Formats: sequence, C-alpha cells, structure tokens
Amino acid sequence: MNILIGSRALNYWFPEAQVRPQSDWDIISNDPIDGSEWHDPAILYNQEFVDRYCSHHTIEFNGHTLRVMSPMGLALIKRSHLWRDLSFQKHVTHFHKWLFTFYNQRDIIDQQFLQRRIDLTKQMFPQGNPNLMQKKDDFFSDAVTKKYDHDWLHELFAYHNQPLYVRLLRDANLAWCDKDKWEALSDEEKTQCVAEEVYVISTERFLVPNDWKYPAKRAFMKSADKVCTTLCSGWFRDFAIDNYPKVLQMFDQQKFNAVQQVINSTPEFKRKFYNGNQS
Repeated sequence: MNILIGSRALNYWFPEAQVRPQSDWDIISNDPIDGSEWHDPAILYNQEFVDRYCSHHTIEFNGHTLRVMSPMGLALIKRSHLWRDLSFQKHVTHFHKWLFTFYNQRDIIDQQFLQRRIDLTKQMFPQGNPNLMQKKDDFFSDAVTKKYDHDWLHELFAYHNQPLYVRLLRDANLAWCDKDKWEALSDEEKTQCVAEEVYVISTERFLVPNDWKYPAKRAFMKSADKVCTTLCSGWFRDFAIDNYPKVLQMFDQQKFNAVQQVINSTPEFKRKFYNGNQS
C-alpha cells in the first residue's frame, strides 16, 4: 500500500496546481520510501481514508507504484487541519481553489470521517483555543496591547444597529455565544458577523498600533487568518474557514476610513478605551 497525498496528488488531478521541484512527496505507506515524507497508516485515520477514498489511478516514484488519493479524500484531509495556523494561507488557497467543490458534495459518512480526523489531528497537534466561558474583559486581555475597547470598535464597524455578535450572546458578561442563535442568522448575516470580528481585530492589532499606516487590506487578511485558526473556535471558526473567500470579499477600505474618521473626530474623553490588563 503506497498512497500519494498532499500537493503532488493535488497536482495529479489539477495540473494547474503547480508544485515546486523540491516539494515533498507525501506518501501513506507501511514503510518509509526513500525521498518521500512518510505518513503512517496507523495514525490520523489514514488507513480508513485509504480504504474509502483512494483512487485506482497510479503514478511512479523512485521505483514504487503509488495510488493517488481521490479529490474527495484530499479535500477531507486538507479540511481536517485547516484550523491550524501552520502554512494556513497555502492550505486554505488549495482547499478553496481546487477542492471545495468536492468537499461541498460530502455526505453524512464523509462528514463522520472528517470529524474523526479533525479530532485525531487536534490530539496530535494541540493548539490553544480561546476559553469562551470567561468574562469578556478576561477574554480580551491577551498579549496584544489594546488602545480602544473591543466592544466599542464592534459598534463602530457594525453592519446593523448593533454588532451581530450581541444577538448571539448567552450572557452579556461572557464571550460565549449560542449556536441556536447563530443558526437563526442568514448566511449573509453570518458572513457579516465574521467580517465584523475581522475588522475589529485588524484595527486593534495592526492599524491602531501602527498609527493607521499599516496596509488595511493586509491587516484584514491577516486577521481573517487568525479568526480561522487561533483566535476563534467551534462552529464560528468552521463557518469562517468554509466561507473564507466570502469573508475576504467583505474588505472595504472605505469602512476602515470611516471608522478612523469617527475615532479621530471623537473627543478623547468620549472615546471608549481598553481597561483590561495590558502586557
């Protein structure tokens, strides 16, 4: 059993997905193959993925015949680790450009395979997630020095009469949001809700600390990446990952300009500053 996965397998199905000559050959095999990146079939549900998703297409590598993982198998494998911040831009681009169509055709069994691999990936590669069951002041008190109150920025960037996240809160004092309330939102409102968070993160982590001289579009993209990986979790993060291109399309330079103008024109004693512990 020698199964090709990763970017080389993606390139097999989609030659436009170019690979560099030095790119790894990622192979699921019982024993390591010289010149390849070995993936043990006994971990991360690899054997089960091979049994269900491997194609009968073959390719030769260093004297070995490799079967190529199907596009659906590649889509589920790729999606299973998109919550990680490791090479996120590369992986999310591959996912949405080449594999999302297959992912979007998954059935209940496919979803079960995906969830199992996500769970195993999180066990193997632990990554801290935010604790939502804490007071908002504690939740937003992290290693980033903030100037303005997070909720005030949300009010400034809101698409409606109040920030969309307010409609989701279980408790006004906690960062925890209610999934049932989230599901009651339209897809457009969900995208706006994610975008509001991205705008706020862009402002407090990139624009304000750099006196608004940091490129806003770059800040927006970096902040969207953080929402998809380290700063959010659960169904909110899942929606952001699955709708990443739509979220990026929400970028509006004029929206940033308008908020900057509001902040600058607001007398300092009326501005809402961050009161948490800063480091």
